[in-house]
Amino acid sequence: MDETMLRVGNVGSEADLEAVRDALDEIGADYEHVDSEPNEDSYPQTAYFQIQSGLTEDADNILEKLSEERGLDAEIL
Repeated sequence: MDETMLRVGNVGSEADLEAVRDALDEIGADYEHVDSEPNEDSYPQTAYFQIQSGLTEDADNILEKLSEERGLDAEIL
């Protein structure tokens, strides 16, 4: 399975992070939270997820909506 990296910046709380996970679940993505900067226990943070390459368009669309709602900065790398 080909994978790509998703970067989600300006994550302000655990609720924001959970909203990203819920959005990825909604599109049926198999994903892995691979890193957070500065770390997973502090906010705001930038979170990185690996997702299947075939879902990048779906992920981009759903995360654009989520970004507008929550002020996140999401992009496919």
